[in-house]
Amino acid sequence: MFEKYIISLTNKSEKKLDKLILENCPPNLSLSRTKIQDLIRRNMVLDFQKHNMLTLKTKTDDLEQIILCLDKHPERDIIPEDLDVPIIFEDNSLVVFNKPANMVVHPVKSSQCGTLVNFLIHKYQDTLPKIYDKFRPGIVHRLDKDTSGLIVIAKTEVCARSLIAQFKSRQVKKFYLALCIGNPLENLSKIVSKPGVNILEDDSIEVKTYIRRNKNNREIMETNTDNGKLAISRFSVQTVYDLGKDKKLALVGCDIKTGRTHQIRVHAKLIGCPIFGDTLYKFGRKEDFIVKKTILSSFKLTRLRQMLHAHELSFAHPKSGQSIFLRGELSPDFSNLLSNLEKYKTS
Repeated sequence: MFEKYIISLTNKSEKKLDKLILENCPPNLSLSRTKIQDLIRRNMVLDFQKHNMLTLKTKTDDLEQIILCLDKHPERDIIPEDLDVPIIFEDNSLVVFNKPANMVVHPVKSSQCGTLVNFLIHKYQDTLPKIYDKFRPGIVHRLDKDTSGLIVIAKTEVCARSLIAQFKSRQVKKFYLALCIGNPLENLSKIVSKPGVNILEDDSIEVKTYIRRNKNNREIMETNTDNGKLAISRFSVQTVYDLGKDKKLALVGCDIKTGRTHQIRVHAKLIGCPIFGDTLYKFGRKEDFIVKKTILSSFKLTRLRQMLHAHELSFAHPKSGQSIFLRGELSPDFSNLLSNLEKYKTS
């Protein structure tokens, strides 16, 4: 069963349908733009006058009112959970956690428990701002499930909006550490031949491309020269590990100017050095052999995940304006792996 809501659309000015609905939705519906996009894809949004189903590409010029169909049965509440999530920094405005690997940020169909939000509900009850919806209290950015590291949570609505604005205007500085298959500095001539890739004076590699979802598999992101969302990454090799027989790993620093879905993982693959353990953006049998045979068996790793860590985060404090710089320790599995690789270190 569904409840129908009639929503009048104002201030259209060539805006996309989902954004227009978000701006005109009653606050009590607590709908995020992602949720609205999902409703449109599920044919739950109709033209009030013509009663035809609308799509994400529907032109909004002639739309006056729409019908929004929502599930009549409320979504189940989030279960509070006392989880082990280290706090790096906290005051009355915000808190920064060092998120463990294998933890989803907010509940989804496949992960209703054990998420960061389950922990936030336990620790802060109902005090965090719900800028998007009740399933993302205080959330202003996110990390992939298997990416460990720093994530900032807003405690007030003013703080949330300030941080969101800083992320949007690229004022937040984000630095990651990734263990990659191969050494990108050994294939510079091949790398620079790819569109959007440049070698800078300090030997770092800048990747500037557009990223979009793969049309055949919506879980996978892909690079594009002129279509999608602009993504800018800068890679710098920190340490190289020579495993012998032309097999190498590299600890790479990743400075990202934007925050697109799977950005570092996609760009790392583009320059020929996919992230160790990344089963979604791997390539070829050589990587599989290095990961599964050389590393897993030698170091007795029980679980494979992408070795990517949000290491450093800096931003302006929303209340005081003071510059905040934070660093999060590597997760135990990442740290132990690097310790085991120490004997193979060449630089």
